[in-house]
This record gives sequence, C-alpha cells and structure tokens, in this order.
Amino acid sequence: MSRPKWSVILVFAAIAILLVLIRIQPSFPDPDSFYHAKMALMIRDHGFLHAFPWLQETVMRDRYVDAHWLYHVLIIPFVTVFDPMVGMRVSAVLFGLLAFYALYRFLKAVGSPYPEWLTIVGALSFDFLQRMSMPKAGALSVTLLMVAAWAMLKARPRALFVVSVLFVWLYHGWPVLYGAFACLALGTLVADRLVPRPGSDRFHGLRELKPLAKALVLGTAAGIVVNPYFPSGLAFMTTDFLKNAVTGGANIPVGAEWSPLPWLTMFQNDILAFCLLGVVIVLLFAAGATRLFDLTNAKARNVFFFLSLMAIFGAFTFRSARFMEYLIPFLLLTVGAILSVADPFVRKDARAFRAVVRNPHTSLKVLFVVVSLAIGCLAARDIRYGMSDNGYFSASQYEGSARWLHRYLPRRQIVFNPVWDSSMMYFYLDDLHYYLVGLDPRFMYDADKGRYQTWFDIQMGKDADVSKIESTFHASAVLVDRRLKTDFVKNLEASDLFEKRYEDEWTQVYTRKDL
Repeated sequence: MSRPKWSVILVFAAIAILLVLIRIQPSFPDPDSFYHAKMALMIRDHGFLHAFPWLQETVMRDRYVDAHWLYHVLIIPFVTVFDPMVGMRVSAVLFGLLAFYALYRFLKAVGSPYPEWLTIVGALSFDFLQRMSMPKAGALSVTLLMVAAWAMLKARPRALFVVSVLFVWLYHGWPVLYGAFACLALGTLVADRLVPRPGSDRFHGLRELKPLAKALVLGTAAGIVVNPYFPSGLAFMTTDFLKNAVTGGANIPVGAEWSPLPWLTMFQNDILAFCLLGVVIVLLFAAGATRLFDLTNAKARNVFFFLSLMAIFGAFTFRSARFMEYLIPFLLLTVGAILSVADPFVRKDARAFRAVVRNPHTSLKVLFVVVSLAIGCLAARDIRYGMSDNGYFSASQYEGSARWLHRYLPRRQIVFNPVWDSSMMYFYLDDLHYYLVGLDPRFMYDADKGRYQTWFDIQMGKDADVSKIESTFHASAVLVDRRLKTDFVKNLEASDLFEKRYEDEWTQVYTRKDL
C-alpha cells in the first residue's frame, strides 16, 4: 500500500482512538446528552412534540421548538439498538470521525499539502477534540458548514441549497452560513483586486456569486418553511442562536459553553494549531518577499476567505467558548490555503522538512510517536477531568432521587429544581413530573424576567422566603443537587415548611410536610 494511504489510515485510526477514549468514560461533560437521547426516544414513540410541560417556567412549556430535530431523528437508530447512553457514545464517535474526515477532504480540495498532518493537528487541539466528541449536534454542524464552504468555493449552488436546508433542520446555528458567504464575497473582492483575471473586470467575481446567494437564501428559507415547527417556531429558529452568540452570558449565568474562553487557556489547550498558524503566516511573508509563491486568483480568494472566517470565529470564541468548534477547522484550512500558496517556497528552501514528510517510513514513525504521546496525555487529562466531582454528569448520580419521585410523588406534580442543568437528567430518568427550568436559563428569563429573578434569588440563598416555592411556582417537591454551594438548603430547612424525604451521595428530595 502506498504512503498516503497508510498515513491517512494511521491518522484516522488515531483520531478514532482519541474519540473512544474520551467517550468511553461513564459520564458526560454536560447534561444535554440526556436531553438529546430522551428527545430521540420521544420522537420515535410519540412523534414531534409541540409543547414541553417538563419545563414549566420557560417559553418552551406551551410552544416548544426542537431546534435539533434532524439530529434527534438521526440518533434514533443508536438509542434504539443500544442502551440510550451507549448509543449516544457510539453516535458521538462516528459523527466526530465524520467531522475530521470532512476537514481532511476539504484540505485536499483546496490543494493543501500534508492534509493528513493538518487533520491530526486538529485532533491534537484539546478543545476542538472535546467538542467533536460530545453527543450533540456540534460535530454534524461543523461537517455541514465545511461542506457548505466547499460548495461556495467550488460554485456548486445545488449542493449549497441542499446543505442549507439540512443545516436549518439540524441545528439553530445555521446563520453562520451567511457569515461564510459574506467572507466568500470579501475574499473574492480582495482577490480580484490583487490578482485580476485576464479579460475580466475586478467585480466579475462578485457577479458569479449571485447563484450561490440565491441558493443560500432559498435553502435556508425552505429549511424554515418545510419544517414541523413552522410557522410557530419562526422567531426561535431565526434569533435564538444569534441572541446567545452575541450576548453570551452578559445578562444571566448561562451554560459554560456560552461564556468567554480565557485566551491563555485557549492557547494552552490548542497550542499546536496556533503555533502552526504563526509559522505559516511567517512563511507566507517570506515566500512573498522572495517572489516564490503561486498566487493565482483562486488561491488568493481561498486564503482571504479562510482568513476572514477564522477571524470571525476567533472573535466569537472570545465571546462564547463553543465557537472553538468552528475556529480550529477554519484555522487549519487557513494554514492549508497558505501552504498551497507558499508551496514553491517550501520546495526551494525547506527540502529537509519535505524529505521527512515525504519519506514513508520516517513520516509514519513520526506520526506514530506524536499520536501515541497525544493519546496518553489526552487520555490522562480526560480521566482526571471525569473523576472531578464537579466535572461530569452521569445517570447514576440522579437515579436514586428520580426513582423516589417516580414511586412516591403523584404524577404531573411540579418539582422545584434550584440547579437549572439537572432538570434534563430528571427528564431522561423520570418524565412523569414537571420541573421549572432547564437546557438554558435564558428560556426562563425570556418567559418572565421577574419570575426568573425570584427563582434565581431563592436558589442562590439571597431570598430566604422559600414559601415562594409553593406560592409562586406551585411546586410540591424540591430537588437538591448537593454540589450546589449556596444557602438554599439552609433556608429550606430553617423554614419548617419542607421535610427531607430522600438523600444520597449526590441528591436530596424535600417535599411539603403535608404531602
């Protein structure tokens, strides 16, 4: 077998090992995985939901919009064939591999040298690898975004139309497609100014984008209209993602992925990718200074397209950590595009490096050593993270209290949950009762800011009047996650209104004394 085939097989085998090592842990980094598994089961057994009474104090109670319904449909086979939580792990590994494969194919499509090496750099970026391993729609959304960007660069309006429809159905982050198109227009304009094409005026490239613009608009419109949640979910489908992306956690404490990622932490976690970017930018300037570069109009457009996309996702990453899943692949595509431009310079002045890369035995040895070290380091880090009391969620933590609710609390009773992210665990384990808030506290904030503030003050221990649990929220039981470090439990016990009925290592259940 030839060298390229062996190296590609080694790279993807290594990525598969890394993804399995992360997902083989018995826990998950956030509770959304349980929500997605339960929604797949709900769609399988009952069809699409249009109300969500399990979150009583949110905008979703009476008008529910499943922004990931295509993802939930896709994971139905996994949660059916396997135990649901095992199925989520299997799907996460397969979808993560698909995202890395899309990155590899895109690197090849733009003429990048060493596409398998750049792909393994992406796998060695801890934040990106973590995002791609999560049982969520993220990996598939990254895959579709790269396919959409490829369709834009290759002027494939039909492909862009199909991808746009699928993206809207899959994930409410589809507005990023318009950002990508704006970057393509910018890259085209800059390239036409720097490297005008013979026999064409400098704006010729922009006129060529009209079919793509039409395909994008029609595709996203079709995805919104041909949708089980049209028209009631129109506002949610068009604004929710942007609302979180722009404001982050400015108004209320939201999930960690919507909070800013410290730049030093980001650099440490993904140091190889950022250092590589710095090296190739220096290489590009060196190639330009020696006039040894292959700057065609198409390659210039690619460079500016990926540079601008990387800059946008970089800016958003400093606002919301979740944009790392878009930043790293487009950073690597920027590197690949620059290398494709500066390749003649590399051939002339970096023969030793190319000799290492092109030699099948040497390159495979280097890959094996690098990947083995990475597997060991990442596995140790992930295991240490999973063993942290505050760092994971597993069904076993909540099974005892969920079982108690299922057995002793009458059906459809409202349960007060002071920790917003625990409700989806209970929804997965016990769908016979209703909770207050979950998925994102913004859904409660948008429903009623006053009631949200009351709930927030109670769960933070700032408001000692826990009688509001019943009078305001009509809850007859209270769930306590023992990792909650506030005065809430102290106020609860001091009130003499509630009695502890269940307790284990992780949770407590209180009910009204007259229940």
